Amino acid sequence: MIYVKSVLAGVAALVVASVLYIYIYYAFFIRPELPKVPPGTAVGLDVRVFNLPFFSLIALLAFAIGFYWEFRRASG
Repeated sequence: MIYVKSVLAGVAALVVASVLYIYIYYAFFIRPELPKVPPGTAVGLDVRVFNLPFFSLIALLAFAIGFYWEFRRASG
């Protein structure tokens, strides 16, 4: 049961880190480059954000930290 809780905590940390990464990446790198668009025009988010190696590193680290944190709390 300790491993299940630890995996769930790791997945939760991964989701939170991914959402924060996308928000920060959009706010600092994509948003300033957007041209002025007329009202009513749809603007989408580029999915290539997930192909960046830095995103994979952050996702892996977030899962590992969440897993370790919960595993240490539950086993001690």
